[in-house]
Amino acid sequence: MAVRKKIGLITIYPENDYQQKVMSSVFAQCEKYNYDVVVITPMVQVANFFKDYLNGELNIYNLINFDYLDGVIVTPIPMTEDRITTVIDSLLEKFKKECKKPVVSIDLPFGDYHTVYTDDSVAFEEITNHLIEKHNCSNISVLTGMKNYAIAENRVEGVRRSMEKHGLKLDSKKIVYGDFWYTSGEALGEKIVSGKFNPGDAVICASDHMAIGLTNYLQDNGINVPQDLIVTGYEAIREAILNNPPITSYYADEDRTAALAVNYLHSQLEPKKKELVVEHAGIKNLCIGATCGCSEDLTYTRDRIVENEYLLNKNTTEHRRGVNPETDIGILLESYMSEILTATPTPEICLNKIYELIYLLKPYGHFYLCLNEDWLNTDNDRTKGYADVMNLVIYSDMEKKLHGYSNHVFFGEGRTKAFKLSEMLPALKSGEFEKPQVFYFVPVHFNNIALGYAVLQNDLSQKNKIGAFYRNYIRNINNALEMARAKNRIENMSEHDLLTGLLNRRGMENHLEKMIAEAKPGSKYLAIVVDMDGLKILNDSYGHSAGDTGLIAISEAMKAITEPGEICVRAGGDEFYLIGIGKYTKKSAMQKIDKFNKVLDFLNERKNTVMPVGASIGFSVESFASTKSIDKVIEIADVNMYLDKRTKKIKR
Repeated sequence: MAVRKKIGLITIYPENDYQQKVMSSVFAQCEKYNYDVVVITPMVQVANFFKDYLNGELNIYNLINFDYLDGVIVTPIPMTEDRITTVIDSLLEKFKKECKKPVVSIDLPFGDYHTVYTDDSVAFEEITNHLIEKHNCSNISVLTGMKNYAIAENRVEGVRRSMEKHGLKLDSKKIVYGDFWYTSGEALGEKIVSGKFNPGDAVICASDHMAIGLTNYLQDNGINVPQDLIVTGYEAIREAILNNPPITSYYADEDRTAALAVNYLHSQLEPKKKELVVEHAGIKNLCIGATCGCSEDLTYTRDRIVENEYLLNKNTTEHRRGVNPETDIGILLESYMSEILTATPTPEICLNKIYELIYLLKPYGHFYLCLNEDWLNTDNDRTKGYADVMNLVIYSDMEKKLHGYSNHVFFGEGRTKAFKLSEMLPALKSGEFEKPQVFYFVPVHFNNIALGYAVLQNDLSQKNKIGAFYRNYIRNINNALEMARAKNRIENMSEHDLLTGLLNRRGMENHLEKMIAEAKPGSKYLAIVVDMDGLKILNDSYGHSAGDTGLIAISEAMKAITEPGEICVRAGGDEFYLIGIGKYTKKSAMQKIDKFNKVLDFLNERKNTVMPVGASIGFSVESFASTKSIDKVIEIADVNMYLDKRTKKIKR
């Protein structure tokens, strides 16, 4: 099966109504063209107050590799709320430097790339018609977006057209420019309350966020809406209908605009193929709240309340049908996911529990958890980008009959599936999927520390989109992974010698248990015991720092002869062990000792120490089957080490 063309959708905060509509429409149109969609998105708003967390979220944009995308759609509006431009500016720089593919922006300009606009003028003409014909408004103000932005001016034009049709004139002084966000509404409210601005009969706001900000500020300061002043919004977001009073709004047609964005990319990618017609949503369109003076449309209100209902129990019938509404946030909170993951004692068990809790995402297609190759190393934290090599530590396919650790979880020695970061996800190259797919890439991080990313893959026809449920699901994973890292660091500190980084005796015992459990028939024990010569002389003559330098030199030589599957231990003071279980001979042991001496000679030549560092060495190779305890093997090697030390003294 051939690999489909892939359309990138670069957005932010996908649970917002605007982004939900854009995703739905992009998916529907891409499905018609048999395109896959790759959504790359932070899960929080660009105006999030927790800046470290926000930076951790925004890091997902560093993952984008345009080589794996055939065309790109960008949604600048949610990336510029509250007059914040740093995110969109940074993203634009990345596109200019790296992107050679066709790009289209929705509703706001994105550099010099092509932009498709929603024709909002008709909507605002209908809103204005309603205020004039139903509520006898004649003196109307408009609160719109940024001056000279096409989308903002287009909305004003709809108001002007309606007023002129009714023999009225829109006063240019009654046009107020803002940024589509709450703060613009609050700023206008402050001017109205202070008497610096006379709004007339009504204020038509170019977004629900502005309408909410204005309405609530007026209400808080003694001006009643709609009795003293009518206010309307636009976009019919859930927060508008749940506001008190509910905002009269208009269901925007961004879904059609998003489909037109797909059509533009199609014309660039396959210019000889037929362009498919984009139908209007067919939703009519004025949503009556209570801020215009009409009686509230309670059916519409109830529908939006149900969408936000906190459910303690899942409707299993709907669940089996694949209906998994965003209101299942209640199910997530009642699943005790956070407590289950926090209680896990090791990173491996933590990842297994994450796998077990994937059932909460049902229905889903595939789920991938990709972590930095060195994600457990807290001394190498990243705040920008990801490791060059990523590990696929969890993979789950909902349709797979065989479930469990052996089929889905790849974490652990010899099991991790590594891939280059530049690939983003190996499944993107796969042509095995029968239907067009959507891949949601979201960041996995703790505050601003990048740990990796998660990918949820579904058929494009899947009704449910990522939103508040998925954001909080990933937050639980973020916190659990950081807890696992902290526990792992503490465990490592308790098992390792601080000076040399080698295992201490506690670490040796823990690792030996695993080595013995995995030993194969016919294996032999190897123990090499090394004792540093002259440590007391170094300490007494040159100070303990000189002695520490000598011990570090011995440890470096020990590390140089330690192979995978063997352990290297600072047993205490000036004594070191190397222990292995495998196919050892006396000859192979002697070869290790010879290499040790050569490495130590090299370190002495580099003059890392104030005087040459020497060591006495002994070894023992014993049959694993006939030896009940490693202690006996170490004891024999220790005796041989002292024989070596005594021989050196006799020679001196």
